[in-house]
Amino acid sequence: MATPTHTRRLAEAFTRPPNLEDIDVGRLVMWAGFLSSALPSALLLTLSLLSGRLALRPALYTLLVLAYLALLLLIDIRSALSLWIWRRLWAFLLLLSLVCLAIQSQMRESFLQPLIFILPLIYAALAYPAGRVLLTGLWLLGMMNLGIWLSGEHELIAFLFPTFGYGTFMTFTYAFVHLSLQQAAARRRASRLAHDLAQQRDYLAQLAEITATLTRDLDLATVLEQVAAAGRALARASQARVWLRDLPDDDDLSLAAAVPSQPDHPALTASELWGQATLANMAPIVSERGLVLPLVSKGSTIGALELRDRPESPFADADARLLQPFANAAAVAIENARLYDQARLSATLAERNRLARELHDTIAQGLTAVTMQLEAAQRGFDRDPARARARITRAHELARESLEDVRRSVWTLAAPLVDGAELGQALADLAARFAERSGLAASYSHTGAAPRLGHAAATQVLRVVQEALQNVEKHAHASVVSVASDVEGGALRVAVRDDGAGFAPGELARPNGSGGFGLLSLRERARLAGGTLRVESAPGAGTIVELTIPLPAPPKAESV
Repeated sequence: MATPTHTRRLAEAFTRPPNLEDIDVGRLVMWAGFLSSALPSALLLTLSLLSGRLALRPALYTLLVLAYLALLLLIDIRSALSLWIWRRLWAFLLLLSLVCLAIQSQMRESFLQPLIFILPLIYAALAYPAGRVLLTGLWLLGMMNLGIWLSGEHELIAFLFPTFGYGTFMTFTYAFVHLSLQQAAARRRASRLAHDLAQQRDYLAQLAEITATLTRDLDLATVLEQVAAAGRALARASQARVWLRDLPDDDDLSLAAAVPSQPDHPALTASELWGQATLANMAPIVSERGLVLPLVSKGSTIGALELRDRPESPFADADARLLQPFANAAAVAIENARLYDQARLSATLAERNRLARELHDTIAQGLTAVTMQLEAAQRGFDRDPARARARITRAHELARESLEDVRRSVWTLAAPLVDGAELGQALADLAARFAERSGLAASYSHTGAAPRLGHAAATQVLRVVQEALQNVEKHAHASVVSVASDVEGGALRVAVRDDGAGFAPGELARPNGSGGFGLLSLRERARLAGGTLRVESAPGAGTIVELTIPLPAPPKAESV
C-alpha cells in the first residue's frame, strides 16, 4: 500500500507547473496511455456506426467513453481535486475499472477494446508497490473478461486471447513504468549529487580564500572581525560572535568580535555557552536557533564561534561538520595573531631595554660626569680658579658629547616606516646622513629588482642597518663603510661592511661579553623581519653584518 507521503509527493509531481528541462515520466506515460485508449475507442465507434454490428448501443457507448476520458483528464488537471484523487487512488481506480467494464460490455470486440484497461494499471504502477499492482492487474483482467461476457461473446477463444495477450501487455507495461521511474529517480539523485558536489566545491574555494585572507593579516582585532564576518557568510547566519578565553586555564569567555557589532556583552562561562563545566574536549552544539563551534589550537580550546538565526533553515549536524574546518583554520589564524602581538610586545620590550641601556651607558653617564666636573669646579673656584676653569671646560666638552649621543638616538628612532619599493631609497638616504654626521666615507648600492616586502619587514631591515651603522660609528674606528643590497634566488640580502678594528663575535656572544646586547638586538630584529643574521669579523679585519630575508613568490599571471 502506498504511504501518505508517497502519494502526496506523487500528487504534487503531477500538479506542479511544467518544466521543459525535466518532463515527468509518469505524466508522459499517462498521456501515451490516454491516446492509446482514445484512438481505438474512436475507431471502434466509427466502424460500429458504419457496420451497425459492433456497438450494442452506440449512444451509451459514446457517453461511457467520454466519461472515461473525462476521468483521465480529471486526475491530471493541476487542481486541489486532482490532489484529493491521488490521495484516494484506490477509489478512483475502482470507479475507472467499473467504467471500463461498462464500455467493454457495450462493444462486441475483444481485440482492441481491452486497451482501456491498461491505463488504470499505469496509475497503479506509478503509486503502488509490486504486490498491490499485481492485485490491481488481476482485478482489471477479471473486469475485462466480465465485460466481454456481458457483451455477448461466450466462446472460449474470446476470453483466452485478451486474457493472455493483455496480461502479458500489462506485465511489460508495469516493467516499463517501473524502469522509467527508477531511471528518473536515478537522474534526480545524480542531479542532487552534482548540486551537492558543486556546493562542496564552492565551499572549499571559499574556505581556501578565507583561510588565505586570515593568514595574511596578523592584527588580532582585524583577524577576529574577519573570522566573525566570514563565519556568518559561510553559515548564512544572521549573527556571528567570537568568544575567547580570558586566560589559558580559565573557563570564562569574553566577547572578542561580533558581526553585526554589539554593545559590551558580559563574560560567559563554559556551562552557559555549552552546558558543560569546562572547556576541555568540547564538541559542536547544534540547536534550532544556533550553532556553537569550538576554536581549537594545538589541542586546546581557546574559544568558540557562535552562529545564530539562519532564516532559510535551522542548523543541523551537517552544518557543524561542514563549518568545523573553517573554525579550525580560524583558531590557527587567531593564535598566530596572538603570537605576533606577543612578538611585537617582546620586540618593544627589547627596544626599551636597548634604549635604557644606551641611555645609561652614554647620556646618563655623560650627564653624571658633567655634574661631577661642575660640582668640583664650584668647590675649588676660590682656592684654584685656573683648575676650576679647566673643569668647566671639561664639563662643556662632556655636555657636547652627551648632546651628540642624544642626537644619534633621536636619529635612530625617527626613521620613517617604509615598504619594499621605498627601501632602497631609504637605505641610500640612511648612508648619506651617516656619512654627513660621522665624516666617514659611506656608500649604498643595490643589485636586482625592488624587493617585495611589507611595511613591517622593510622597517626591520632599515632598523638593522641603522643599528649596524651606529655600532660602526661608536666602536669600529673605521674609515670606509659600504651598505649593499641585492635580490637573487628569491631572497633579499643586505650587507653592512667596514674596514674598522673588528672584534671576535664568539667573545661578544657570552653573557658578560661587552657589546653582546647589540648583537642580540640585531638578531631579534632579523627574526621579526622573517630572516637570519650573519656576522663575520675578526680583530683588525673589519666587520660584515649580513641580513638575509626570503621573499614571497611573485603572483602567477592569469592565463587568458
